[in-house]
Order: sequence, then C-alpha cells, then structure tokens
Amino acid sequence: MNRETKICQNCKNPFEIDAQDFQFYDKIKVPPPTWCPECRLQRRMLVRNEHFLYRSKSGKSGREILSMFPPDAKVNAYDYAEWLEQDWDMEDFGREYDFNRPFFAQFMDLLRIAPLPNRSLTQPINSDYCNNASYIKNCYLSYGLMRSEGMLYCEHGTNCKDCVDSTLLDNSDFSYESFSGQKCSATHYSSYCEDCYNVYFCKDCIGCSNCFGCVGLKNKSHCIFNKQYNKNEYLEKIKEFNLGSRAAVMKLSHQAKEFWLRHPVRRARNYRDENCTGEHISNSKNVKDSYQVAGGENLRFCSFLLASPARDSYDYYRFGANAELIYECTSCGDQISNIKFSYGCFNNCRNIEYSFLCDRSSNLFGCVGLLSKQYCILNKQYSKEEYESIVPKIIQHMKDVPYIDRAQRTYGYGEFFPPEMSPFSYNESIVQEYFPLTRLEAEKYGSFWREPDDKNYIPTMKPEDIPDEIGSVSDDILKEVLSCSHLGRCSHQCTKAFKLIPDELQFYKKFGIPIPDSCPNCRYFERMSQRASIKMWQRKCQCGGSKSSNEIYQNMSPHQHGDEPCPNEFETSYAPDRPEIVYCENCYNQEVV
Repeated sequence: MNRETKICQNCKNPFEIDAQDFQFYDKIKVPPPTWCPECRLQRRMLVRNEHFLYRSKSGKSGREILSMFPPDAKVNAYDYAEWLEQDWDMEDFGREYDFNRPFFAQFMDLLRIAPLPNRSLTQPINSDYCNNASYIKNCYLSYGLMRSEGMLYCEHGTNCKDCVDSTLLDNSDFSYESFSGQKCSATHYSSYCEDCYNVYFCKDCIGCSNCFGCVGLKNKSHCIFNKQYNKNEYLEKIKEFNLGSRAAVMKLSHQAKEFWLRHPVRRARNYRDENCTGEHISNSKNVKDSYQVAGGENLRFCSFLLASPARDSYDYYRFGANAELIYECTSCGDQISNIKFSYGCFNNCRNIEYSFLCDRSSNLFGCVGLLSKQYCILNKQYSKEEYESIVPKIIQHMKDVPYIDRAQRTYGYGEFFPPEMSPFSYNESIVQEYFPLTRLEAEKYGSFWREPDDKNYIPTMKPEDIPDEIGSVSDDILKEVLSCSHLGRCSHQCTKAFKLIPDELQFYKKFGIPIPDSCPNCRYFERMSQRASIKMWQRKCQCGGSKSSNEIYQNMSPHQHGDEPCPNEFETSYAPDRPEIVYCENCYNQEVV
C-alpha cells in the first residue's frame, strides 16, 4: 500500500500513513495505528512519572519507602532491593488467559496485584532520591540519568559528573543551570552549547572558553556579549559582574536573554545528521518527525532517545542504548530488541509485548514486574511450545474482542495501553508538560487527576532573608528550611519550602554561585521553559537581505540571495508568535559558522 489517510480515534483529525510506514508495520507484524502521531505520543507519555517521588510503604515488608507510585496508586510496589530478590511464587500472581474477557481488562487486574519495583532503576549506588536512571552514583533528586555521578537536581544526563540544576547534558561536568549541553565543563546559566569550558550565560556556542553572555560563537575565548577582549580585560570585567550575588545574577540573566534575542537562531538544532527531520537530531541518519534523538538510524515519531544508538523503530519515547525494532514503547532500553506496546522493559529484554516494568527477560506477553523470565503470559509460566501456540490466539482474540475505554475508544491488538490504565494521574506524569490539560479535560480524556500533597513544611527563613552573596553563607544555612520565593503561587508544583544539602552548598562555594531562592520544582520548570517545542510549524526564513526582516539583526556577511529576502521555507519548532529571529540553515551558517 502506498498511502492512506485515516481519522484519529482520539482527536478526530486526519493523518497519513505512507508506504514506508506500511513497510515497517509489515516488518514487525502489527496493524497500522488508529491514533495520529501526536495523540500516540500523548498516550505513551501518560505512563511515565518523570520526577515525582512519594513516601509510601513496601507491598512486601510494609516498611516506608520512596516510590514513584503515590500511596493511593492501585499497584503493589515493593522496595527495589526487595523486588530484586524475586523470592515469591510466580503462581501467586500469574493467571490463565480468559478468552471471554478483553485483554486490557485482564492486564489491568494483573497490574494491580503483581509486584513492581518502587522505582525504575538499574544498579544505583547511594542514589535513593532518584528515578528512571541506570548506573548512577551519589546522585540526588535527579531523573533520567545514565552512567552519571554526583548529579544534584538534574534531568536527562548521560556520562555526566558533578552538575547541579541542569538538564539534557551529555558528557559534561561541573555545570550549573546548564540546559542542553554536550561535552561541556563549568558551563553555567547557558543553553545549547557544545564543547565549551568556563562560560556564563552563553547560548548556541561551540568550542568556546572563558566567554560571557555570548550567542552563536564558534571557537572563541575571552568574549563578553560577543565582543572580543584580551585575557586581563576579560578577567577584570568578570570581577565587576559580581557573579556571587543572586541579585546581580538575575540582572545579568535578563540582560543576556535580551541580547540572545537580537541574534538569529537556526530553524532546527540538528547536527551531523543525514536525511533527518525534526528537532534536536544529532549524529543520526534517516530519522524522521522526531525530537531529541542522538545516534539514531531509521526512526520515525521517536523522542528523547538520548542514550545512543537506537535503530529501526517507530513511536518510541525515552531511552535507547542499543535498541532496535521498538514500537509504541515508553522508557525501554539498554540492549533490547523487538519490544512492542510496553513500558519500562530494559537490560537485554527481547521479544516482549504489552508488558510493564520487566527486566532481563524475553518472550513475554502481557506481563508485569518480571525479572529474568521467559515464555510467560499474564505472569504465568509456559513452555516455549505452549507460549508460541497461545500468543497468536490471544492476538486474534484482541482483534475479535476489543476493549472499549471510558471515552468509547476501541483498543484491539496494535494499540498502546488506554489512558485509564496508567497508574499515574495526568498531572503527575510527564504528559502534562507537553500536552497540558485542565482537570476536567484530563478526566474527559480518560485519565484521572491527583491534587498535590500538602507538604506542611514550616520555613525558618523567608525569601528576603536568604543571603544574597555566597561569600556570606555559612554552613549553618543547612539547618534552615528556606521559603520558596514563589510561595506556591506559580504553576510549577511548588513545594513552598526547601532545604540545602551539604554537597550542594559545597558546589555553590566552589564555583562562587549564589544559593537559589526557589525550590527545586520551580527551578526545574523555569529551566524547561528554554526547551524547543515538540510541535513543528511551517515558516519562512526571516533573513530580509542585509538584515533580519524585523530589522533587529544586521547580517555580518553577504548571503546567496543578496539584498532580497531569503525565499527558503522550512519546518521549525519555533512557533510564528515566538520572539526569536529564525533563519534557514544557509543563512544561519553564513552568520555563525
């Protein structure tokens, strides 16, 4: 089949399936989707709790634990170490498949009773307050990390060390308030930098060192707001900025962001890519309609595959790390193959469908919380021959007897889990950050809503009393409960109060960074406001000839189109109402490369 237009079951909008899509679906033996790509992503995101932890009790020992599942979640969460023991009888939880009931109804029953790990981790060391992470050590309130150490209040880092309040880092260290950096060290208050050292308030810089407030520079040093200084002049100027003062830093941050907006940005931040479309695609080939992918090949509708490589997959959200033939999955990765319609399957998992938080397993269908198992259906053990005989019958049964959710959408074989099956509420899963809904909208969608717990913290220090200068801070501040300056009046799931930990204070003193006056949640959401949209828009290059079409930026070199406006059109993650000056690839390269 060459091309087909379908109507999305969820949003009722049309979407297309092309010949290459059909080839992939035939290859992995699944029917074509009935939801559009955007609605499929929304549905997958709903089963991932990105960064919320709750005090709960282990379903095995009853002792208090930190869990990604809230206490009122209808799951049987064990402490991670207890879950690893696997010392219970599988038959206590496994069940025979019932051909008189829809598959998803049976899976939902199993999801409520089968033992699950309280957090999604692989070999953590001294990192109790972390989740969605693999091979981490001495990390705190950090999420989505892999092979990283000493990370505090960080998200989505790979091969990183000793960073604080930073997001989307790769092979970086000693950075603070850094967003989307690769191979960076001591990169503070900066965004989208690569191979940079000791820079402050820089954006879109490559190979720079000892720079401040710069944008779009390559292989430069001792520059301030893109102006060249000699080393001594630069150091004297930096002293004048008084970077140890929170008030001074806030003023400089505003100044730098205004300066950034007076310079063009690329229509997409894709690097070393071949035949790729989307945003933040790097070192990849044949990656289409995707977002935040590193080292990918032959992918479509994929996002946040930052632990490379990932190959030959569709509709895949989070992880990677040598993954292939993945379809409609969330948070799966690390040496995996042929995983479909699943969440949290990792560590050499193979040939798995419709399963939830399984580890080091293969040939599973509809399983929950299994470790080092194979040939299981609904957690019941079968022989290889029995398994291979029963699974095709279940697939046919799913087609013949589909599940109908509360919103009257139909789920046969080929659909991801219905929204109502997620153990997480809409507003505590990652989906709320990318597809925000009100409580009424979320409930109409088929999910549920959970009001944040009242922490009942009693601050001992008001925001205005938090020391402004890091030089005046003593270790006594570790005893204080600091009031967040947002006071819970923001939409950032503010905790209203917070404390510092010793490693954090040591980092601030080492790098002369003023202590924050807002809680980790508020800092996270403010940092994430820098991210590019996951949605793409069709736009025209804003190069007007000798200057930008809004006449703010003066071009530094002649372009191929001369004094006439650039005719190039493209897809970009910058919405038309955004303030950035968006240039096509050619015009941008003429200015900054």
